[in-house]
Parts: sequence; structure tokens; C-alpha cells
Amino acid sequence: MQGPGQLAWLDRMETEHDNLRAALSWLVDADQLGQAVHLFFVAWRFWWLRGHVAELTGLGEKIVAESESLPAYQHAIALTGTGFLFAANGDNARARALFEQSLLLYGQAQEKLGLTLTATVLGILGRHAGLRHDYGAASELLERSRSVLGEAGEDQPGGIEHQQRLLTLALVDNFCGQIQLSQGDYDGAARLFSDGLGVARGTPDWISLLISHYDLALSSQGQGDLTAAAQHLKDGLSLAAEAGDETSAAYYLEGLATVARLRDNPERAVRLLAAADALQQARGSGWLHAYVPRFPNGDSVIGALRSRLGDAAFEEAWAQGGSAGGGGHAVELALEQG
Repeated sequence: MQGPGQLAWLDRMETEHDNLRAALSWLVDADQLGQAVHLFFVAWRFWWLRGHVAELTGLGEKIVAESESLPAYQHAIALTGTGFLFAANGDNARARALFEQSLLLYGQAQEKLGLTLTATVLGILGRHAGLRHDYGAASELLERSRSVLGEAGEDQPGGIEHQQRLLTLALVDNFCGQIQLSQGDYDGAARLFSDGLGVARGTPDWISLLISHYDLALSSQGQGDLTAAAQHLKDGLSLAAEAGDETSAAYYLEGLATVARLRDNPERAVRLLAAADALQQARGSGWLHAYVPRFPNGDSVIGALRSRLGDAAFEEAWAQGGSAGGGGHAVELALEQG
């Protein structure tokens, strides 16, 4: 899951999905919490990239409820992992509480990876502060994250510590860029997002690649460069499709719908939004929305498109897009010229 064979392992684990879920559930029910935490930690990318995050929330809550008996490091990972589950499900308040609890425990742990995970949690808390528009606290937390990563130092390439360090570096670059983006500094945001993409390309980690391409599309749109925005969205969509991450593909489809709308192509925008909606109805909300600002796709956008096209043309375009929402057809629709 950490190396060049990640996609092959995602496919293998998808085949064993029911067994993985049963094993994790059995470990929790049998009070084998240490092994449950370990299984979750080594396999979390599968649950994220294949759209299975929501099904783990109940197990995460059970693990947290019983995890105080675990050593500090495992207890911290249990809190962090469940915090990510809550964040993916939109419960940022509960997620933040668990992340803050885990910080104290990582400080007690002796494992070297604990220092890197401390930086990860600080970065995530920085993003949450940014979401609350507390930009001072956000910047302080993100700088602390960078500082802790510096303390951790370089690791052996290919090891889990090295992979986590690179993932965290890419996240921090993107979260810092999102602060600039929210304040209208599109050029500054683009520089930070580009730094994040550069780090992400140094490791075969689809999570950071998908975040970086999406963020760069947002800053490119803000700069008025719709061609660059579309290219980043298409690149990210292709990656999501290759990884089998249909929920993230839906968010990229929404972004491409925005580009189509701004290019005065309302029919294409409606088809793309319908395809995105069909994917989310089938696969859930996924994880990407918890780490990036979203392109606008709410009722006001849809209402404006309906007014622009008229009811009959809108319904026809929506039906076409919705029917393309699965089996790779939505990706083909989005990557076609137009």
C-alpha cells in the first residue's frame, strides 16, 4: 500500500473487502484492539480510495470507547484514525476533539513515527482552524507542523515513516495554500499548491496527488486560467479513475462543470453535475471533500443553469449525465473535448 504496487493492492483488497471488514469487526468484538488499530492503520488508504469510509465509523467509535487500555502510541492512532472518519463524515467538531486528544498521547510515545504523526495532526488541526476563519491559529498550527517534521528528519526512502512524512509535507503545503486562496491570493496559493504537487509526485501516494491537483484547479480558476484549471481537473480525474476512487472522481466532475459553465457551455455543465450526483448517490460522499474547498455546485448554480437552458433542455441534459454516472462513462464524458 506504500509503494509502486499500490493500485494492484487496492484491487486485491477490494476482492477481499468483505473479509477485511469482517476481520476488523471480529478483532474489535474480541477485544483485540491493538491488532484492530494496526489493521486499520496499514489499510486505511484502501478504505478511503475505494469509497468505504462511512462503513468504518461505527467500528471507530467502538475502538475509541475501549482504547484507553492501549499503549499511548496505539491509543493515539485509534483517536487519530477515528478523527479522520468523523471528518470524512462532516463531523468536524468531534474530529477536532479526537485530534487534540491524540496530540498529548503522541508526546508520550517513544516510536519515531509518533513524531511524524504529531506533525500530521497539527496540520489537520491547522486546516480545521482555517475552516473556522481563524487564520492566525491556522498559520501557527501549520508552522508547528513544519517544525516538527524538521525535528523528525529524513527517513529511509520507501519506509512507512518516509511515506507519512511526504504525505504530511504535501498536506501542509496544500492547507497553507488554502488559507491564501480563501483570502484571494491566488498566486500565493498556486505556488504552495505546486509545492504540494511536487512533494506528492515524489511518492506513489494517490491521496496527496488528488488533493494537490484539485487545489491547483481552484487557484488556476481564481487566476482566470480556465485552460490550466481544466487540465488539472482532467489529470486528477484520470488518477481517481485509475485508483478506482469514484467518490473523488465526482468532485472532479463538479470542478469540470464549473469550467464548462464559465466557458458558456451550460449543457455540458449540467451533464457533468448530473454524472457527479449519480456517483455520489451510488458511492457516498467519500473523503476528498474533507481536505479541499469544493467548486460551487449547490441549488443556486443548478437553478441558474436551469434558467439558462429552460426546463426541457435542462432535464434532457441531466438525464444524459445521470445515465453516464457509472462504469467509467462519466470519466469518458468529462475527458472528451469541449
